Amino acid sequence: MQTPNQPLTPEQGEKLKELGLYLHEVRRKRALSTEALAKQTRIPLRLIKAIEAADGSVLPEPVYIQALVRRIANALHLNGQELAAAFPVETHWQSIRPTWKPVSSSQLRPFHMYLVYIAVLIGAVSGLSILIKPSGPQLATDNSNVSVDSAPVSSAPVQPAQNVSSNPPPTQAPPSQHTEAQISNDRVVVSMTLQDDCWLRVVADGEVAFEGTLPKGEKRTWEAKEQITIMAGNAGGVVVAINNEEARPLGNPGAVQTVTYRPPSGDQS
Repeated sequence: MQTPNQPLTPEQGEKLKELGLYLHEVRRKRALSTEALAKQTRIPLRLIKAIEAADGSVLPEPVYIQALVRRIANALHLNGQELAAAFPVETHWQSIRPTWKPVSSSQLRPFHMYLVYIAVLIGAVSGLSILIKPSGPQLATDNSNVSVDSAPVSSAPVQPAQNVSSNPPPTQAPPSQHTEAQISNDRVVVSMTLQDDCWLRVVADGEVAFEGTLPKGEKRTWEAKEQITIMAGNAGGVVVAINNEEARPLGNPGAVQTVTYRPPSGDQS
């Protein structure tokens, strides 16, 4: 198991914080104490509190943290398999690689022997070239024939160049589509309608704009210059419309979903 105070990776720490906040919110919403949850799941109380507080210093290895998240989520009647899969588990094989470097450097020494063989081969080839010199005039006449044959080859690349020049007309179509959407290229606006109670965490341009539970029927709108990141505990109960486009559900019902929206000129993850 992981030794105490061994830090998690930044990605693992961020995911543990998101999952811990979500599990804490659901547990409070269902009026279930940590002591009762510990008895129900048979998980030590300190580990439950550490997961909700994202305190990795007292938690075991990531693979065991994943199992603890699954058991707690199942006890809260959530999709434990999906929540556990959201927590990344990494291996640390890269720490072994530096020990192989001395071996690889020692194996380079036999290559010096190949330099001797190459020198011998060069000497043999130069000796053969001296013997072949009397047939030089015949080779010159052969080379003249080769130069004649190579002339058509120089004209062959002209045809591919013409084909390349014929490609630009089809590529001019997409820019016209982009110019139609440049009205709101500099900002991203997210309009949200709640079809079911849902816990949400909204981060706009790096700042937390909202964190909590919204009831069914609630409508909210957020706006940002660079990006908006939404984490929903019940993605199927959240319907979003980006820059007045067609409204769509954020994800599947009961699923934990994290989505980042950027202006039309950026990417969505």
